Formats: sequence, structure tokens, C-alpha cells
Amino acid sequence: MEIIDNCTLLRKIMYYRITKATVIPGAFDDAMTTMESLRKSIGEINGLVSSILIRTSENELLAVAAYRSKADLESSEIKFKELMVDMMPYMAGTPQITFGEGVFSFNS
Repeated sequence: MEIIDNCTLLRKIMYYRITKATVIPGAFDDAMTTMESLRKSIGEINGLVSSILIRTSENELLAVAAYRSKADLESSEIKFKELMVDMMPYMAGTPQITFGEGVFSFNS
């Protein structure tokens, strides 16, 4: 039953924040320690269903955060920016942030 409930929930996920960031060479471990320290606060963001951080190269990260609704995503922006201030010392530049509506998903 839990699998069915999770699949149902995933079909309801509609809006995503996609963040592409470059970490200063040599600062990756410190950046991940800081992210870990933010885990609880990130989990308290209203409407956030899931978040994944993907390392795409030695110094590049891609984050995908899924929200229950566009309104939840929009209302999370201030809290998200406040939390990410702690990550800025590790960034090689301003992260690129885009938003999108989910149009297809698959879970096995």
C-alpha cells in the first residue's frame, strides 16, 4: 500500500526548482558539510516534497526540488534564499536557477 501511496503522491508533484551551481575547486567537502547542516531546515519548507543534489562533475552540482504546487514553490523562495546564503562561500559564481512544471514521471 505504501508504494501505491508514493506513486499517487508523485503524480501530484507539479513544480520544480532546478539549480545548477559550480563549487570552488577544493571546497566540495565543506559545501556538502554545510548542506548536511541545512537538512532539517530544508525539510521544514512548506510544500517541498523532495530534493536531490546531483554531482555532475568534479565541481558542478545540479539540484532538483519538487513542490506540491506552484504556489508552494513561489512561497518557498524567501526561505530558500535565506538557507542558501550559507552555501555562497563555496560557490564559484551565482547559481543558475530555473523553474518548471512536471509533465512526465516514471517510478519502477
